[in-house]
Formats: sequence, C-alpha cells, structure tokens
Amino acid sequence: MPSPIREQLLAAITTAVAGEYSIPAPEDERDLPVTIVQDGTDEATVTYNSAGWVTPVAVATAQAAIDTSAMTPTAARAALRAQAHQALADLVDAVHVDQTFGELADGFDLAGQGIQTEIGKFVFAELQLRVRWHHVRGNPYLINET
Repeated sequence: MPSPIREQLLAAITTAVAGEYSIPAPEDERDLPVTIVQDGTDEATVTYNSAGWVTPVAVATAQAAIDTSAMTPTAARAALRAQAHQALADLVDAVHVDQTFGELADGFDLAGQGIQTEIGKFVFAELQLRVRWHHVRGNPYLINET
C-alpha cells in the first residue's frame, strides 16, 4: 500500500534537514547532535475536488556547546549565541533548497524561530513552518493538479 501524501511530505522534510521524526529530546551530550522534526494538527480547506492542508512543522536542532572554558563570561555567551544562530541559519538553508519537498507541498510559510543556549552544555535552534499541501478530496494518496 502506498504511503499517504502527508507521510511522504513529513519524510521529505525530515530528509531535507537530515533529521529524525518525532523522537524524544536529547538528555545529554552523547545524544548530540540531533535534529528533530515534529508535526502538529493540520488545518483544512476543502474545495470541490481538492483537500488543502496547512501542517505546522517544528524543526529543532541541538548541538553540544563549543568549549568556552578559556573565554570570559561575556565572550562565552556571545560565542554560544553565534553557534546557535549558525545552527538556525543551517535549518533555514536546508528547508529552502526545495520549498516543495519533491513537489509534495505547495510551499511553506515561516511561522517562527528561536535559539537557546546553556553555557557549557547545549545550544538549540528551532524553526517553525506552516507547510501548505493538498491531495485529491477523499484520496489522501493522490496529489491532484490544482
């Protein structure tokens, strides 16, 4: 049996960011680096022959923090912030390579982003998307031409 378009799309997004789908957040440095893709509840717009969807997707990455032991506290915070922003920029770059994810999506809208640092341990970056896609009304396995 073929996979529904939604599953194919989430798999394509996960591949695009070199991530893993819906896994638990890392607990320590041994689990890093990791990129996690998590989806939310879809919003629908239905027409005569098409079901249109907007799927919220969060892509988050966590990395071990760079060594800041030889830096002043101010320099350490700046270095970690720069590392987290680079991780965020890498996520943005990855999702923009193919905004249709292999023609499975109509595109996406950026919905939010953020970073977080924990001195001496981790840096985090998260990108939130609203992915627009569709399928034939009543047939979640087939993309129609709209």
